[in-house]
Amino acid sequence: MFSRFYSLRYICIIAVISLFAGSVLMFLSGFLHTLDAYLIFFFGRSVVTLPGHLTENAAASVVLIQAVDAFLFALVLLIFSYGIYALFIFNAETSTTKLPKWLHIGNISELKTILVQVIIVILAVNLLEHVIMVGSEALRWETLIIPASMVGLALALNLMHTGKEA
Repeated sequence: MFSRFYSLRYICIIAVISLFAGSVLMFLSGFLHTLDAYLIFFFGRSVVTLPGHLTENAAASVVLIQAVDAFLFALVLLIFSYGIYALFIFNAETSTTKLPKWLHIGNISELKTILVQVIIVILAVNLLEHVIMVGSEALRWETLIIPASMVGLALALNLMHTGKEA
């Protein structure tokens, strides 16, 4: 009975393949944003519509910030894909010695921690993008929702790990 249930772990390959495909898609998106930044900077044209108050340098910076966001999310999807594969499908401790230390995934809790940390960074990148797009003069108090949620997530992450390093 247990062996049948244990063999169901291979259904996780759906998540591994989907996350890997999403990672490839986000890497491609980051590449296209980077290419668009070059087009804006050198030729003054863009595939996306940007506010008119931005100079070409600022517009290229915004698109590069979007590229960083895409690349960061692509890396997280790649780490999640590997993490699920290592935790549920491939079960060999000897092969993890050749990996960098940051890729040693021991349990689901570590994957969740990575996700929360990346959400905080993505929120910071989105806040920077918003400030550049709107301009510091036009910021409203509602913009404080993003940093407040970053602080809330950081506090939650700190509470999750309080007492674990003892």
